[in-house]
Amino acid sequence: MRYVLAALAVVAAACTASGSGTETAAPALSTSMATSTTAQSSDPATPTPQMRPEGRRSHGMVALDDGRLLIVGGQTTRGNSQIWLGDTWIYDLDRATWTQVQDVAQRGQFALAHAADSSTSLLFGGYTGGNAVYEDTLVARDGRWTEVSPTTAPTGRTGSVAAYDLQSGVFVVFGGAERPRPRIAELPSNETWTYDATENVWRQMSPAASPRPASEGHPTLFELAMVYHPGVDRTILLIGGQETWAYDVDVDRWERRSDPGLRADFMVAAAYHAGLDRVIMYGGAPTSLTRETWSYDYAADEWTEVATRTRPGAVGDHAMTYDAVTDAVYLHGGSDDLIPLDTPQPAFAALWAFDGVDWRIVDG
Repeated sequence: MRYVLAALAVVAAACTASGSGTETAAPALSTSMATSTTAQSSDPATPTPQMRPEGRRSHGMVALDDGRLLIVGGQTTRGNSQIWLGDTWIYDLDRATWTQVQDVAQRGQFALAHAADSSTSLLFGGYTGGNAVYEDTLVARDGRWTEVSPTTAPTGRTGSVAAYDLQSGVFVVFGGAERPRPRIAELPSNETWTYDATENVWRQMSPAASPRPASEGHPTLFELAMVYHPGVDRTILLIGGQETWAYDVDVDRWERRSDPGLRADFMVAAAYHAGLDRVIMYGGAPTSLTRETWSYDYAADEWTEVATRTRPGAVGDHAMTYDAVTDAVYLHGGSDDLIPLDTPQPAFAALWAFDGVDWRIVDG
């Protein structure tokens, strides 16, 4: 039975040597407010602190296709209180600098994706605890958000996932729940929608068969991960680490692929690594957090665990994306503990990179 989970705990920096290599856990990180770049010091030799996002979970991250990452929203802890975030940050991988840009309304567990051909990001839905959900559609260029008002749109929901279909030029959005804390017998949505940012039009699709996430009494908002695979022009959906699906928007068809059979069945995150031509998944949870890197080969329809010398450690409810400029998958934030939903705990702020062979810490 799956456990209900929530906020995060910080992992102390540690390295443990074993016969199979070295594992590096996420370092201990401050969960305080971001530090101002304009802070003054009486000692000229003291470096000026750089602004950076505080630790968080349930947030979103996309690559902006020019060597920068965009991170938005999520949940953190300050003192003994749980705080929902609406801040948006851009990290320049070349300069190793953070810049805070325009905020959105505070929220977590929303659908977020980026269109490489138009430099446009889409954010849909999300929630801030309880049963309140968002139904707004936000688009952004360079982290500058604008709320748009399509004539038709999905109902408000949280826990849905999004990916951008480059060939078709539309965002694909799947799933979510109108009630984040469902009754035991209540199932989440298995609707498939597309959003055309050029026309500002949502369209509900009607595939003959669709994936069906299971509720099992815990919030379904933690189950899904979805990425676009340009090599085969398919959107790949993971239902935890238990099911793999591929969606062809051109013919409006979902196809069941091989089951991953991973230990994790929720709190998962994934990204497509173009250099490897593989979908990469890390972490997630069954009854405890995992620290495994898995690779999916679409052509062979096969999942393979990747043995790395270094890894971020046990983590779930994190964000992942792929940056084409650096040819690496990035992982940010997340939780290292399974605890009751909405219990205030610290959150990770570390940023990691996977180059296809090993993980390394980038910031934090």
